[in-house]
Amino acid sequence: MKQQGIEFRILSADKGRSAEIKHFVLAMMSNLYPRGAYYENPYDLAFFEEVYIQPANANFFIAEDRKGRIVGTAAVKPYDRRFPEAEPFIGNGPVCEIVKFYIHPESRRMGIGSRLYEKAEQFAREAGYEENCLHTSLHLPGGYPFWQSRGYCERYWESERIVHMSKRWRK
Repeated sequence: MKQQGIEFRILSADKGRSAEIKHFVLAMMSNLYPRGAYYENPYDLAFFEEVYIQPANANFFIAEDRKGRIVGTAAVKPYDRRFPEAEPFIGNGPVCEIVKFYIHPESRRMGIGSRLYEKAEQFAREAGYEENCLHTSLHLPGGYPFWQSRGYCERYWESERIVHMSKRWRK
């Protein structure tokens, strides 16, 4: 697909690209978050195959340019209910979480995030999830308005800068 000057395609990742994905995601995180504000060896990336490849209800999507370089990522996995403060706002049905949603700075505002999100939501619906939850920080470039524009509602403010959001789908 070519949008706004960049040619890219969206793929489901395989385990053969896990090291490349980890490198991309950690580079994005180190550029966006202060040191110590994120895990430098996140469980889901350390156990990529077990978290994203083996389960039928999880997937990791990458956007790659025409040279095969990763320019964006988005992952869907079951929500593990690790935020007790958000529980009153989240439904009891199958709930997923979108994580590792990053677009390379040089590739932002070119439609990549929109296409990644479309693939992630389509997958989540087909996997039987009734709701998606996520959290975003106000300092992430465009994150909060992006999620609002996709119909996500604020559910819980963890701090002045971090908001938990969700979106329920009709059956």
